[in-house]
Amino acid sequence: MKELLRTLFLPQQHFIDETLVDTKTLYLFRVKLLQAILLTASVVGLGTGILEFFNLLPEDMLYTPVVILYGIANFIVFLLLVRHPYRLYTFAMHFCIFSALATFSLMSVSLVYDEFRLIWFFLLSFASFMLGGKWYGMTLTVMILSIILTQFFTMHLNLSPFAMFTFATSLLTFNVFSLIFLNKIEQDALTMQKHIVSEAQKRRNKEQILQKIQEENIVPLENDYLWDNKLKILTQHQNVIQLTQKEQLLLNLLIEKRNCCVSFEDIQAHVWVGNYEDEISIQSVKLQITGLRKKLPKGSIQNVYGCGYIFHS
Repeated sequence: MKELLRTLFLPQQHFIDETLVDTKTLYLFRVKLLQAILLTASVVGLGTGILEFFNLLPEDMLYTPVVILYGIANFIVFLLLVRHPYRLYTFAMHFCIFSALATFSLMSVSLVYDEFRLIWFFLLSFASFMLGGKWYGMTLTVMILSIILTQFFTMHLNLSPFAMFTFATSLLTFNVFSLIFLNKIEQDALTMQKHIVSEAQKRRNKEQILQKIQEENIVPLENDYLWDNKLKILTQHQNVIQLTQKEQLLLNLLIEKRNCCVSFEDIQAHVWVGNYEDEISIQSVKLQITGLRKKLPKGSIQNVYGCGYIFHS
């Protein structure tokens, strides 16, 4: 995972704790997004250049060959990224962002008849946030504003001061929204992952407790009842439930054969050890069962017609 993180050229403070967030999933999403952007840029660049070449759009002697070259270069980088998505992500991301920045900057001074050309910078800013993170996006936005304002004061962009003010404030506002949006996603991801980690820890703790219980010859029953098979003690919430000697032997037998039918004969042989006289009647067994039922969770011991009793825990 650490090797994977190093492939992303992001400020260290942007990294999310890899133990809390599936950073690999985020990385793969960025790879797919970058591939889509590169392919779209190549289609738009080549398409615009071809339309200008055939005079279907106003041709510019400088911008037309640049936009065609921009489309070809993006398509080549797209193919390389498809082939090597892990090794070339950083290079492809920087190429995508800065080739677009250079092309759009040239557009802003060449296509002065296009009043909406600065909109492309909003898309570029958004892409930088998605591909590189919050601080990468903020850095690129500062570069965009610096380039456009420098061009405005040194070149003729055919844009009014009010249009430039609207562009700058809108871009900054867009950045604020992007920061809030990304922060919200990160916080939700952190909260969800912390919940998952917490639930997993609870499950591990429960498994450890059950393992410890089993190692100590303690059998967990329903409603927080515990049967100490070694000491022959029944407890609930650490309160000892008094059992007679026969009830202890009976409960131990039922637990050993839980979820299986235990016959009257088995109970007589186990509870009344060494005493096989006829006076050990079925009624005596029923009395022991009745007494034990009162001290266990309701429904733990059930009658099975023609067989005997079955214990559910």
